[in-house]
Amino acid sequence: MVRYLVLVSFLVACGGKAKPAAPTPPPPMDKEVEPVEDEKPDPKPPAPPPPKVWHAKAELAPVKGSKMKAATIAFSQTEGESVQIVTDTPIDGLKAGKYHLVIHEAASCGPNATKAGAAWSAGAVDLDVAKGASGSVDQSDGDLMLDGEHSVVGHTLVLHDDKKGKPGKAVACGA
Repeated sequence: MVRYLVLVSFLVACGGKAKPAAPTPPPPMDKEVEPVEDEKPDPKPPAPPPPKVWHAKAELAPVKGSKMKAATIAFSQTEGESVQIVTDTPIDGLKAGKYHLVIHEAASCGPNATKAGAAWSAGAVDLDVAKGASGSVDQSDGDLMLDGEHSVVGHTLVLHDDKKGKPGKAVACGA
């Protein structure tokens, strides 16, 4: 009985309860888990930038002996499209007939277009002038460019009279 009393006293002294088991730790994870964010719909992709637009002008001055009055030829190009060529002012003082606007290699005309350099194979614009009328240009040319390696900017524009369907004598020139 003494044994029983010692056992009871021991249990009363220890609180009479068995010790609780330590909590079990969670199993180790091999990979980090990232928190899940609220899913949002993808925003609309940004609109593409507007196409680039280039402009250039050539002030055509008559060569010695020409009765043509000075005129301006304007070039414009929207990215991915052909160059648009127009006259800002009518080309007055030309005799009736056919003419050719031709891009030349040089950057300046020199006296009477003698320093305009060789003509480019591309870029000739035909111009027909009726008797008593002014000349004008309003057309597009897919061979010309206002930007890039083969740009007409920095070259000369020469107005030639017609010689058997080809450019003849220079009538006017502009850089």
